Amino acid sequence: MINEQLAQFSTLALVTAIAIYVLGFIAFTVDAVRGTQVRSDARLESGGEGPRPTADEAGAMTALKFAMTVTVVGGIIHVAGVVMRGIATGRVPWGNMYEFSMTGSAAVTVMFLLICLRNRDLRHLGAFVFGPLLLLMMVAQTAWYLPAAHLTPSLQNSYWLVIHVFVAILSCALFTLGAVTSVLQLVRARWEEKHAGEAESRGLLARLPSAKKLEQLSFQINAIGFVLWTFTLIAGAIWAKYAWGRYWGWDPKEVWTFIIWVVYAAYLHARATQGFRGNRAAWFSLVGFVCLIFNFTVVNTVINGLHSYSGL
Repeated sequence: MINEQLAQFSTLALVTAIAIYVLGFIAFTVDAVRGTQVRSDARLESGGEGPRPTADEAGAMTALKFAMTVTVVGGIIHVAGVVMRGIATGRVPWGNMYEFSMTGSAAVTVMFLLICLRNRDLRHLGAFVFGPLLLLMMVAQTAWYLPAAHLTPSLQNSYWLVIHVFVAILSCALFTLGAVTSVLQLVRARWEEKHAGEAESRGLLARLPSAKKLEQLSFQINAIGFVLWTFTLIAGAIWAKYAWGRYWGWDPKEVWTFIIWVVYAAYLHARATQGFRGNRAAWFSLVGFVCLIFNFTVVNTVINGLHSYSGL
C-alpha cells in the first residue's frame, strides 16, 4: 500500500532541493565572477605584482562558503526526499525515469561534495556541475514525474533490481562528473594556448585547475564509472535471466548498454596504452557520455523495448 502523505512529503523535499540548488548555483557563479574581478583589481592596484588580500576577496570567499553550505543542506534534503519516496512505495526509489533521475542527481551531489573534501580547489567547479544537474532535475520534475506506485510484476521481489540499477545510478553519476570535467578540460586547454607565455593571467578560467589536471581527474572518474558500468552490465544479464528467462535478448536497452561499455572501454584502453592524452581523450570521453544520454532519453522514450515500461 502506498503511503500517499509520505509520497507528497518526498515530492516537496525534492522540489525544495531544486530551489536550494538554484541558490547554490547562483552563489557558485557569484564567487567565480567576483573572485575573478578581485584578482584583476588587486593586480592593477599592486602594479602588476600579483593580487593582495582585500575585503572584497573575503566577500568572494564568503560566496563560495555560502554555496558549499547551501549545497550540503540541499543534498541532505535531496537524499531525504529520495529515501521518503522509497519508504512511501515500500521499494527502492528508482523504478522509473523520474526516480532514477532524482536518485542519480543525489548521487552526483554527494560525489561532488566528497571530491571537494579531497581537493578544495575543485569547489570552484560547482557552477559547472550544478548547471546540468539542475536541468536534469527540472526536466524530471516537469516531464518525467510519476505518482508513487508499486513496480510492475516482473520487477517485484527481485534483489537484482536493487543491485543492477543502484550500481547503474552510481556509474551514471560518475560519468556525468567525468563529462563535466572533460568539457572544462577542453575549454581550459584552449585558454592555456591563448595565454601561453603570460606571467599571470586573469579571468574565470584562470581559477580552474590546469587542463592536464582536469584530464587526469576525468580519467580517474571515468575509470571508476567504467568498473561500475561493467558490473551493471553483468548484473543486468543476471536480472534478465530471472525476469525474462534469458541472459541476453538484444533488447534496445541492452544493446545500448553494451555500446556504452565498448566506447568507454576503448577510451580507457587508448588513454592507458596508446598515450591518448589531451583533447582527444576529452572528446572520446564525451562521445561515451552522449551515448549514455541517448540511452537514457531516446531509447527509454522513443524506442520500444522490454525496459520501456520502467524507464530503466
